[in-house]
Amino acid sequence: MLHSDLTNAEWERLMPLLPDGEVQQGRRGDHRTVINGVLYQARTGAPWRSLPDRFGCWITVYKRQRRWAADGTWQRLFSEVQAAQDGDGQVGGGVSVTAGVVRIFDVGLSSQVAYDEGAGLAQQRDPVLASLALRLAEVIQMGRRKG
Repeated sequence: MLHSDLTNAEWERLMPLLPDGEVQQGRRGDHRTVINGVLYQARTGAPWRSLPDRFGCWITVYKRQRRWAADGTWQRLFSEVQAAQDGDGQVGGGVSVTAGVVRIFDVGLSSQVAYDEGAGLAQQRDPVLASLALRLAEVIQMGRRKG
């Protein structure tokens, strides 16, 4: 497992959010391999043709990344993960993805505990969701940079 790969916990959170329409020949697990390839490319900046074989055919990874960027799937996944992290189903303005920088405005995305002013309580933040949100933000950033 590479540093860029989804952990089992991240995969368990992301899997139910993935689109169903792209399952070919019963290979839904293929989503994980392709997503790991996209994360690897986003993190390393490697040319698509240079993706390691363990991610499958580079063109499959490239086409799915482009298709999901164009149809808003990456943004939807990010929004749903962020909403789950916020715990109320409402997407807040926590992350700004720009051409060169991913900026985090919500302290809760980068720390384990956030203070809920309304309730006056400290709430635990899910580190799996925080990590997943950052990974998806990297992919969105990559798409905007190259798009």
